[in-house]
Amino acid sequence: MIYSFYLKFAFFNLHYKGELLNSWVVLKFGGTSVSDLKKWQVIVDVVKQRIKQGYKVLVVHSAAQGLTNLLTRKITNKQSIYTEFVAQLSKLAIDLSVDIDLIENQLTHLKRLNDLSQLSIKQQAELLAMGELCTHQVILAYLQNQLKTHSLDPKKWLVSSRHDKRHQDAQILSAKCDINPLENINDTLTDPFYVMPGFVASDSAGNTVLLGRGGSDTTAAYMAVILNAKQLEIWTDVHGIFSANPHSIPNARLLLNLGYQEAREIAASGGKVLHPRCILPVEQHDIPLLIKNTNHPQAAGTVLASQHSATKPRVSAINSRHQVTLVSMESMNMWHQAGFMGDVFNIYKKLGLSIDLVSTAQTNVTISLDNIDNILNPEILSNLQAELTPLCEVEIYQNCSAVTLVGYRIRALADKISPVISSFADQRIYITTQSSNDLNQTFVVDEDQADKLARALHEVLIIEDKEIDDFGPTWAELVAEKSKPTHISPAWWQTQQQPLIELSNTHSPCYVYHLDTIKHQIDQLKSLTAIDRIFYASKANSHPQILNFMHQQQISLETVSPGEIERVLKSCKGIKAESMLFTPNFAPIHEYQDALDQGLFVTIDNPSLLYDNPEVFQNQEVILRLDPGHGSGHHRYVRTAGSHSKFGIPSSDIEQIAQWCKDHQVKVIGLHAHSGSGILDHSNWPRIAEYLGSCLSFFPTAKIVNVGGGLGIRENPGDMGLDLQALNNALLTFKKSNPSIELWMEPGRFLVAHSGVLMAKVTQTKWKSSHGYIGIETGMNSLIRPALYGAWHNIVNLSRLNQDAEYTATVVGPMCESGDVLGVDRKMPRTSVGDTILIANTGAYGAVMASNYNLREPAKEFVI
Repeated sequence: MIYSFYLKFAFFNLHYKGELLNSWVVLKFGGTSVSDLKKWQVIVDVVKQRIKQGYKVLVVHSAAQGLTNLLTRKITNKQSIYTEFVAQLSKLAIDLSVDIDLIENQLTHLKRLNDLSQLSIKQQAELLAMGELCTHQVILAYLQNQLKTHSLDPKKWLVSSRHDKRHQDAQILSAKCDINPLENINDTLTDPFYVMPGFVASDSAGNTVLLGRGGSDTTAAYMAVILNAKQLEIWTDVHGIFSANPHSIPNARLLLNLGYQEAREIAASGGKVLHPRCILPVEQHDIPLLIKNTNHPQAAGTVLASQHSATKPRVSAINSRHQVTLVSMESMNMWHQAGFMGDVFNIYKKLGLSIDLVSTAQTNVTISLDNIDNILNPEILSNLQAELTPLCEVEIYQNCSAVTLVGYRIRALADKISPVISSFADQRIYITTQSSNDLNQTFVVDEDQADKLARALHEVLIIEDKEIDDFGPTWAELVAEKSKPTHISPAWWQTQQQPLIELSNTHSPCYVYHLDTIKHQIDQLKSLTAIDRIFYASKANSHPQILNFMHQQQISLETVSPGEIERVLKSCKGIKAESMLFTPNFAPIHEYQDALDQGLFVTIDNPSLLYDNPEVFQNQEVILRLDPGHGSGHHRYVRTAGSHSKFGIPSSDIEQIAQWCKDHQVKVIGLHAHSGSGILDHSNWPRIAEYLGSCLSFFPTAKIVNVGGGLGIRENPGDMGLDLQALNNALLTFKKSNPSIELWMEPGRFLVAHSGVLMAKVTQTKWKSSHGYIGIETGMNSLIRPALYGAWHNIVNLSRLNQDAEYTATVVGPMCESGDVLGVDRKMPRTSVGDTILIANTGAYGAVMASNYNLREPAKEFVI
């Protein structure tokens, strides 16, 4: 491939300097790259290749995948994680044929920390370091069986800066180091290969400090400087840096070449490939940095070097950062008053908070705080508000997002940017800032608007010209190329092309649901041996035949309204009340009364509902929905936990509600929590189970733990999907600790999304050069998810399924709304009026959310 050749040529051109015997290359491998034998075989081959090329090699590695998340759960949930940690690490040890007893000392220390009910900040650092340190001992034993290997202790090489003025928590959990090249390093390190754990460093007293989440990149950069390396290579599970997040914008393009400054801006503005702090050290010492994919070592990557700086106006990347905190400070006293802002900013300095963006007016200053550089826990934010209040009125906004354009001479592109921003005039843009170096422009918006804005800007600003050297293939193209050598089972609709076209010829627009696909999804969930009972969230798709099919497959039904209860009873003949769950929210009291009278399981998520209606709930059995404290999912509207969600009982009310239930003879038989939808992190549900488990002591009659739903699906081509085996293993650990508890789950979209397609005929097309618009006969009146959530659905021309793509097109509906867009920037064959367009993965939250907007009938529904 031309890109691979280019990188090999670049590698030679950048680094060959004759005799390399005493030259170093630093290779960093992330968590997904060090978690199984196959990846380590690749790593060993890369190391041997570099040594053969004449380099000395240092490998820096992260903790094995999942270990740091597990350790974090001990801190956040205060639950034991020791058994699960050892089980995960043992799996790696077995895979690498290493005796786990080699790390007995480290595990003993971990057990001691795990048994503490409260951990100081220093103890938290020690605990979190165990992921890297334990992984290191396992892989060191493996490597020493492959080639001559020496270990380096990061605490002896990296010492945190004494000049760091941030809050003590940040100095310990997100430390910075002062580093310089060491002379005569080859006299100290005489062998060709060394290995070191990342993330960990020490302070001047020898105590453990950490370099921040994802800090192994920084470890590698620091060591590249210390060793005066010729190159730093970051090996990860992606091809390199893209022009946007490819999981939300599949046509994001691989950036083959970047200057340091642009790369640093991309990393700092939300790019996930590199830790923001790792670029500056190599930039200061002019060390080229290459990003490579461990899964595809010969594929194209991204090269960072000084000679790759842009020379003409462009936008290289559009990034989004979530969970940004804004602080708005309002006061007439700041107008023309010398020293006022100095007093304000001294408070941030006192609290050790690093300010990111600043926007000023005559009587208002608004700043943003990034969670990368700051520890923003409730205590610190409360202290900040208390310190600022004597000086000004303070409002703190959490869960905002920053959308940042990164490039070169961005002001020159104002004529292209302005129309996009104008289309968001009805949304709140809290801050707009532009850097003085003209390398970035940032818009801070509500979290639910960030992906929409990023997608719109990407469509307009990222150059399509394939001849530009710095831009490589799109993520979708790389995924398609990756998919060619291996067999992937086609989606059901790919094997039913002709029958679907015939159906669309007579009934378009229409939804079609495939029961065999639903059966496949059911079987996957039934393989989770940790789950005792599955409830289908009928709001995802309440078609009578689907409800009845769920009932026939021994899947219970979860409902949220009297209408859904009635639909289930009519559709599922003979269904028993104990097979139904009623989980309303802010519903009138008579709905709860009716459900209790019918014998359904009933979930309560508001204490005042009980307190105001004791006569309804006395001598009744109920399930309480608790708030686990933080939501998850692909969009703000589907995150159903946390202080900004209307769902769930906060932890501060648990003791009081437990006593009230006891006093009023209300029997709490179970606890429930649901943190959101579209979640692909398997640790979400064990985390919920552990939280609910920690609350069981307040409710001695509770025997049910319902971890909710929200299981994510493969949305885009190439997505890995949810690791169900890892989910089951983690939940089994909870079950072992709570053998008398019945574990429930209530998935919706996971069961039915893949089963459904929406088909519609093409009404008009419009082509401009290699880009165009495809209009179809239905839109947001049938499928509102793209407009409401910015959701991405695979879209194909079913009439020309096997034809090559020729154009990039935006697929739109007929609604009189600028937001009636179903898909942006899709690769399509030459499309004609009358062709059938198919939108995949629409079996959930499609027809159930449809409307007659514009007085257009939504798509009909068929089951096959």
